[in-house]
Amino acid sequence: MSEPAGPRPKRDALEARRRCGWCGREFAVSPGPGRPRRFCRDGCRQQAYLARKLAAAHGLGDGDVIVSRDALEDLQSRLYCLQAALEDVERDLAASCEPDDVAEALSWLRENAEPLARAWIEPRTADA
Repeated sequence: MSEPAGPRPKRDALEARRRCGWCGREFAVSPGPGRPRRFCRDGCRQQAYLARKLAAAHGLGDGDVIVSRDALEDLQSRLYCLQAALEDVERDLAASCEPDDVAEALSWLRENAEPLARAWIEPRTADA
């Protein structure tokens, strides 16, 4: 097996950033003693606490999230479009692997993948 081209990222560089446990934003992790931060801001930490408290009151576990039906249906619709595009591309490339056909198939796949890549679902809160 061959090594991937280019230098490999250092382990320290990989651990220097983390995603917020509430909003998903990336934030820098500061080295030092103590427990590593899980949230980018105190407001996110507070929202996560309130969400855990509300979930416990309704019998929901840590892994359960409540989202609106509209948001879920929108996500499922975007996912279906991507699945259909994958089937289309597979069928088209089975028929022809000419460079123009491959470029057209990739363009079609990207066009159908971008809406799903841009999708973001927020958990519902008590005021939403």
